[in-house]
Amino acid sequence: MAEKIDTSFVINTPEGLLKDNDRGCTERIKRLRRISHSTQPHLDLERAKIETDVYKEYEGSVSVPVLRALVLKEYFSRKTLYLGEDELLVGEKGKDPQCSPTFPELCCHTIEDMHIMNDRKLVNFTVTEDDLKLQEEEIIPYWKNRAVREHLLKAMTQEWRDCYEVGMFTEFMEQRGPGHTAGGKNFYIKGYGDYKKEIAQAIKDLDYFNDPEAYDKEQELRAMDICCDAIIIWLLRRLLRRRIRSEKQSLSRLQLTVPLFRSTNRRPTGRHFRCTGLHTLALQPS
Repeated sequence: MAEKIDTSFVINTPEGLLKDNDRGCTERIKRLRRISHSTQPHLDLERAKIETDVYKEYEGSVSVPVLRALVLKEYFSRKTLYLGEDELLVGEKGKDPQCSPTFPELCCHTIEDMHIMNDRKLVNFTVTEDDLKLQEEEIIPYWKNRAVREHLLKAMTQEWRDCYEVGMFTEFMEQRGPGHTAGGKNFYIKGYGDYKKEIAQAIKDLDYFNDPEAYDKEQELRAMDICCDAIIIWLLRRLLRRRIRSEKQSLSRLQLTVPLFRSTNRRPTGRHFRCTGLHTLALQPS
């Protein structure tokens, strides 16, 4: 019989938190809840570092859509994959539980911002000295005057800025992109190999003689193709990470033979991700 859950207590009290930590249908779930409640939220600059590195290397040499796609592909190729002792699913939004990545292309935090996040009493995020050093020496110098937030605030009227300063508007859109929770039915009925086939056909059907927007469309389509590769890589890395633990392996390198569709774009690492039919993908487990 399932455990009866007591919900009569108030969670935001010491006694309530103690009882809340003991909730859960199994001992595994109880342990995971305790980790979630006891882990201090902290900042994670891994994403910001990878994104900045890719922008520094490729900005100006590829189109904007392709540049953004390369960011996603490199991030999914290098992101730390967390798999806790009791976890069944691989991955966190950052490198470990209660870790919050930053998005300098949307909102590039100042050093003062980071001190406030670390020091405030309510909903604070631990910021290490290494985080501050990286933000000051690499992230801010590149993203200053580039972030979407700065462009938006400059475009607003003084009346709007006055309202913002007194708190009439929140910071929600400063750190998130519109449509970030939007989906559609295709997500559930198509695979990324299907998308890659459709993209290849769309590129083939472009009419450069009669469509003045053909080049821009091609760049968008090629970016979509890179994004499909990024998601395939991400899923394979998660599969490998899960397999390492489930088989109790301690290999420094694994190989997995998988069916992938041909892709001729160059990866940011300098290697061609070029394959037809079965392809052996060698990845460093994280």
